[in-house]
Amino acid sequence: MFSSYITTALRAFAKHKQHFALNVIGLSIGLAAAIIVALFAAYEMSFDHQHPNAERVYRVHTDYRSWGLQLIGNARSQHPIQMMQQSQVEDVLVLADAESLEYNGGSLPLTVKLADRQVQLPDFYAASSNLQDFVSLNVLSGSIQTAVTAPNHLAISQSTAVRLFGHDNVVGERLIHDAGTYTVAGVFADLPDNTHFYFHTLTAIPANAQNNVSGYVYMRMVPNANVDDIQDDLNQLFTEHSTGRDKTLSLHLIPLLDVHFNSRGPFEMKQGGSQQVMMVSVALALILLLVASTNFINLNIAAAAKRAKEVGVRKALGASRFQLIQQFLTEALLVVGFAGLIAMALVELSLPAVNQLLDRSLSLSFSMWFLGAVVGVVILVGVLSGLYPALFISSFSAKRVLSGDLQRGQTAIWVRKLTLYFQSVLSIALIISAVVIYKQMALVNTLDVGYAKTDRLLVQDLPAELIYKADNNRLFASIRTLPGVSSVTVSNTNLTVDMNAGLHLTWPNGEQLHGTQPTVSTGYHAAETLGLTLIAGRDFSPQFGTDWFRRDEQDIHRYSVLVSESYMKMAGYHDPEEVIGKQATSHNGRTQVTIVGVVADVKIGSAKQQALPISFRAGVISRPFADIVVKLDGTMPVEEVSEQIRSLVVNQLKLHEVSITRIEDEYERAHMSERRIQQLVLFFSALAVALTCLGVLGLASFSVLRRQKEVAVRKVLGASRTSIVNLLAKEYVVLIAAAVLLAFPLSYWVLDGWLNHFNERISQALWVYLFSAGFVALSTWLTVALLAFRAATIRPSLILRYE
Repeated sequence: MFSSYITTALRAFAKHKQHFALNVIGLSIGLAAAIIVALFAAYEMSFDHQHPNAERVYRVHTDYRSWGLQLIGNARSQHPIQMMQQSQVEDVLVLADAESLEYNGGSLPLTVKLADRQVQLPDFYAASSNLQDFVSLNVLSGSIQTAVTAPNHLAISQSTAVRLFGHDNVVGERLIHDAGTYTVAGVFADLPDNTHFYFHTLTAIPANAQNNVSGYVYMRMVPNANVDDIQDDLNQLFTEHSTGRDKTLSLHLIPLLDVHFNSRGPFEMKQGGSQQVMMVSVALALILLLVASTNFINLNIAAAAKRAKEVGVRKALGASRFQLIQQFLTEALLVVGFAGLIAMALVELSLPAVNQLLDRSLSLSFSMWFLGAVVGVVILVGVLSGLYPALFISSFSAKRVLSGDLQRGQTAIWVRKLTLYFQSVLSIALIISAVVIYKQMALVNTLDVGYAKTDRLLVQDLPAELIYKADNNRLFASIRTLPGVSSVTVSNTNLTVDMNAGLHLTWPNGEQLHGTQPTVSTGYHAAETLGLTLIAGRDFSPQFGTDWFRRDEQDIHRYSVLVSESYMKMAGYHDPEEVIGKQATSHNGRTQVTIVGVVADVKIGSAKQQALPISFRAGVISRPFADIVVKLDGTMPVEEVSEQIRSLVVNQLKLHEVSITRIEDEYERAHMSERRIQQLVLFFSALAVALTCLGVLGLASFSVLRRQKEVAVRKVLGASRTSIVNLLAKEYVVLIAAAVLLAFPLSYWVLDGWLNHFNERISQALWVYLFSAGFVALSTWLTVALLAFRAATIRPSLILRYE
């Protein structure tokens, strides 16, 4: 019986080739999109599941939004450790960036000597002794426990061992630094991609810094613990021990399995994913699969007239309705099966481009689980898509069909119109979204952030003590002489990411500002190199030796600063010239600064963050590492200048390797999630419109075939081709007009919520909505008109000669 169903199905496919091809193409695109997004979602949801007791571990985040900043994954360890006195808290892990330990009195040398080169230990973290109770590590040799308990011992990753020594058998090797030596105690395999942990060098937290480290703090709870109560108690303890504006901060406990989606801040081990991107991807893939499935339903219902006599004959020969349903469901499953095979090929071909777009390493894994899931989806789509057409076609009356009455009920017509209506709604909404997101990201690109993004190179993470030099800075002098270089300075802050330090001044008028006031430690020619707009005063210059940081006999710190216009106004001054030369103090008078310039407001971080009053100070070393900023004059290729700068830095600073990037690329990276959403919506909207037009093409072909006699009669009576085309297209254009009533308010509501996340946003323009509706209407009309015009050109005699 089943073999006869297969044979009949194959004959039907051969007879109705266009119908079969349209169904397979549409479903294969929809299934390919669903498979790709399923791979992406599965990868994103797999993060950190490999770690011990992952479901009971939470990371402590500090909420700085009351300061105008964001929620970040760092916290002080003091209060979480005190929470271990509670019965619901089992253990606490502290993992601190070695660079940040300098602020906690536990400085660790980050640069070691290797032959005649200085090498920075990559991704260097200090961990508490219980690291392996929280993080799953594949130990290749030696002991990780020794590295995180014994002073001056390290554990390094396999790739770091190979990079430093050329092989991974390095236990016992010594690395010399200015304060002594490190001994390699263990080697571990590089961490997998699907974890938010990212370190290549590990050591113990110095004894003098263990009481209250600022870093990544993880709390493991007992089974069935009440996490909300623990978070409330933690915040109560935090508030009791906080002073000043720190009392406005709060702590949040983020589940370890959700950290990947909550690690987009400036101080993460590595930048995490975006739950919004994943949800948008899933929603768009479901929309595309829905559009493809409704096309399948519509085309099968529209083709029912061609199968009506077949059904009538089968019923007259004794076939039951159940048997007919089995027949048509078998056909549907075969079509979806063919589409599934093509979809797998499309996925394999498109994965390289998808991985580049999403910055992931997705791949097809033909495991039993994966193949079973694909087969399950194919069967589900086949049954859901084929059930209604099977029920509809099998319900034909044999008597009416064989007597020549092929009129169908209103139900099928309404189903067809309703599905086409929702396809049009989705197509219009997606085009509106694509245009609005594009316009918002164009605004972000052109947003005046107060500094220059183009023609600027960033030489990243260099030892600060080697580049913060006021006099005889041979490296900077060499870089300035390179062809294509206009000016050069130093900065301890990547302006595209976030602030690293603050400077709270007491002004001569007695004004003492509260709130967040970022400061950037720079060098000479800062305004020129960073692209700051000077409103009054001057730039930092070697002609004025007092600009650079210095310490006098009374241990008073003195240096010059540039302040932003908003900073000046908040201090009570309105004329920029008025503040030039004034002196302000900080740190209870132990720091005295001279205002030498006022610059236009500068926005640090992404467009979602608010602008803050900011200052720039000359020559202050506040972090172990800093960046060299190079302004280009555009006369030489960027790549060539980058290589020359890299060679100079490596040779003069005796470094092993150097990372150079462009500030405009860094700015793009700060808005990566929004960029991905933009590209995804654009791609999926194009596919949705294409599939909608494909469905309209199939429906219109059946509509034209059904009404060809009417067209012939109208031509005999004098109707023009244009009037016939409009007559056949009218039904579809009316549906587009009706779709506007739902698509417009739905799109406005969703997009307005998304735009509200930006401090500077566009207004939703009416022309965008009209353009989107017009584009879908025009595409639909052209699709129908193509077929209708062909029908209108056929001579009436060829149609009516047998009447």
